[in-house]
Amino acid sequence: RLPLFVWSLYATAWIQILVTPVVGITLLLTLVERLVGVGVFDPAKGGDPILYQHLFWIYSHPAVYIMILPAMGVISEIIPVFSQKKIFGYKAIAFSSLTIASVGSLVWGHHMFVSGQSDLASVIFSLLTFLVAVPSAVKVFNWVATLYKGSIRLEPPLLFALTFIFLFSIGGLTGLFQGALATDVHLHDTYWVVGHFHYIIFGGMGFAFFGGLHYWFPKISGRLYRKKPVFWAWVLLFVGFNTLYFPMLLLGWEGMPRRYYDYLPQFQTPHVISTLGSWILISGLILMLGNLLYALFRGGRAEANPWGAATLEWQLPSPPPAENFDTFPHVDRGPYEFKSAGSPSRDEKGLPKG
Repeated sequence: RLPLFVWSLYATAWIQILVTPVVGITLLLTLVERLVGVGVFDPAKGGDPILYQHLFWIYSHPAVYIMILPAMGVISEIIPVFSQKKIFGYKAIAFSSLTIASVGSLVWGHHMFVSGQSDLASVIFSLLTFLVAVPSAVKVFNWVATLYKGSIRLEPPLLFALTFIFLFSIGGLTGLFQGALATDVHLHDTYWVVGHFHYIIFGGMGFAFFGGLHYWFPKISGRLYRKKPVFWAWVLLFVGFNTLYFPMLLLGWEGMPRRYYDYLPQFQTPHVISTLGSWILISGLILMLGNLLYALFRGGRAEANPWGAATLEWQLPSPPPAENFDTFPHVDRGPYEFKSAGSPSRDEKGLPKG
């Protein structure tokens, strides 16, 4: 009966508990090396710089899942509400979050295929990288299956959620190219990595955040935003994002290294296209945030459950009172059983009014 967003936060918490101490330990070792002179990472003192890379990525790769797992939880809330259909594969989605948290903490070495680590280690990390893609694919399949034959309402939160699925899928598929040993030798430290990363973090986490922001905004603020500006903001965001980051994948495939301020003449045109995309993208962000700010002060009053959702927060007034519930709520149904939700926004058939 837990919402899948809660499951995603639970999986995220495990990652934070297990891997965050590693970055603290690394910082302490760095201080010991610099202040005491003990060789840990500095080869001039008998240390190993590859050890620093290992410790850095043991934390920094799971940190990506710290950001993307809550985003996946948001999508798992939005999709069933705007399909008016019980989530497909509840247990599969819940356990896939735990699988991503566990297996995703074991794949840090795929950042180090060209560092000189052993071939056996590289093969193992490559295999684990492909395996961690499986639970993400499970989520995508179940989200799409939930949409199938649903009573779909293309409201702003769902628009951003569908965009998440599309962009995150591109990000995931481009990641498999990097997980393969042979192609990673060519793609490592190129603009391909920059494009892949942003398709995952901005295309994934960013658009999920936008979807969650528009989903819970009426509940948080007690105000309704105008939907037409959101649509135009989404058009600018979608066009701008792909115009900005897709050329980076092409640049990386052609061999453009990242972190270079200068480049060969043949890379000029894609860079210019990416720059234009950034201007379109920021225009969409300004329009979206401006619309929400306007709604915060001038928007119409939101009812308790404008989306017809079934989770507990939507049974409260908008915005919720300081203590939320006066008494402990009694949960006698699942979070996606819409026909029995009994919210004031539903008709006698259990469907959202309007």
